[in-house]
Amino acid sequence: MDEYDFNFEFVGAGAPIVTLNSLGIAFNPVCRAMLGYPQKINIGFDEKKLVIGVKAHDPSSSLKSFDFENRVRNGWIRVGAKDYAKYLSMISKIDFLTKAKQFIATYEETKKMLIVKVSEEQMKA
Repeated sequence: MDEYDFNFEFVGAGAPIVTLNSLGIAFNPVCRAMLGYPQKINIGFDEKKLVIGVKAHDPSSSLKSFDFENRVRNGWIRVGAKDYAKYLSMISKIDFLTKAKQFIATYEETKKMLIVKVSEEQMKA
């Protein structure tokens, strides 16, 4: 018999949404749950594919980390990254500096990483 791990709050909470705006990156409660509510995160970027990768910070790593769970406000967490936001808007040709844009994220279980494709196709309508 197949075993399932149902989350009965998932559908009511909506999709995992990452918002990009002129101040940086914001994560909704579903994203936080997918990441396992880490205290700190690492944010990576694949410039060729325009993909942001977010994972819980490994304390033994020397990677720059960002405070996460202690920044919760109304269920959301914002990570400030103004210069990165300007650059990402420029190279993606998506203007989220004037008006914030939301993207539907996915979770890659094997890498324990939230994946955000910065494209028109992944944008929430």
